[in-house]
Amino acid sequence: MMRVSTFLVSLLLLSHLAPAAGAESLGPGMRLPDVVLVDQHDVAGGIPPDTRLVLFTRDMDAASIVKEALAEDGPALLGAAHAVCVADIEGMPAMITNLFALPAMRKRPYRLLLDRNGTLTTAWPSMPEKVTVLRLQALVIEQVDYVDSPEALRAALGRSGEPTPLPTVPVQ
Repeated sequence: MMRVSTFLVSLLLLSHLAPAAGAESLGPGMRLPDVVLVDQHDVAGGIPPDTRLVLFTRDMDAASIVKEALAEDGPALLGAAHAVCVADIEGMPAMITNLFALPAMRKRPYRLLLDRNGTLTTAWPSMPEKVTVLRLQALVIEQVDYVDSPEALRAALGRSGEPTPLPTVPVQ
C-alpha cells in the first residue's frame, strides 16, 4: 500500500512539473498569450493591445532594478512608453508576500501585475538578476532584451517606439 501511495504522489508531482519543464520559451515572432493577472491592489487585469513594452521580473534583484528605475516618475515613464510591469512572485514565501512584499508594492504609484503562482508566465523568457524587456507590436514579440541596471531600463523606456536595439546583457 505504501508503494502505491508513494507512486501516486510521485506521479502527481511529475504531472505538475512536466508542463513547466517542457514549456517553450516565448520569443520574437510569437504572440504574447492572453493572461489575466491580479495587481498589487488585487485588481484583475491583462496586457492591453497597445502595449509596446513589458517589463518582466522573476527575482528580487530584477524587481529592485524596476523599483529604482521607476522611483521618481514611474507612471509617466510607463505611460509614455506604453509599458506594463509584470512580476512572477511564485518563489516568494506566502508569509513574506502577505506581511511585507504586498504592502510595500501597494505604495508604488504604478500598476504591477503579479503572477502569484508562476503558471501564467512560465514560458516567458528571463535571466537571473535581469529585467526582461519584451518589445511588442500588436502583442507580438518583436524583440527580447535583458537589462541589468535602472539606468539601462530607463533608457529602454525612453526609446520604446524606436526600432533600435535596447541596452542588453549578452546571453551566456
